[in-house]
Amino acid sequence: MTSTNNPPPTAPWPYPTTPLTVLGGAEVEADGDNQTCVCGNDSFSFDWMAADRTGRITFEGAGSSDGDECTVCPVCGRVYRNADLVDATGDRLAPALAQYDTTAPAFLAALRRYNRDAYEDQQ
Repeated sequence: MTSTNNPPPTAPWPYPTTPLTVLGGAEVEADGDNQTCVCGNDSFSFDWMAADRTGRITFEGAGSSDGDECTVCPVCGRVYRNADLVDATGDRLAPALAQYDTTAPAFLAALRRYNRDAYEDQQ
């Protein structure tokens, strides 16, 4: 689902999406260290996941400064473009590009793989 606040993806999303349940986006603290998603999760509570330009979750992209790559909130599945998060300090919110279905098997598998690669989580 897209709206004027949520640009369409440049490529098909790699995981099933759901309609964005709340318009809005992520707020970023003035120092840029912490992002808070519209769902209430912040990156200090549940570490956000790096994703490539297509939105595919990947630990290899963790910490990427590429503005066209993405960041995913693991709690609600909202996908944000890195450049939008960088620009979201102050009164501007970073718009969510899409929202993944966090119950979809493909998303859960990607989340497990990310946690294994990032934290050596064996689950």
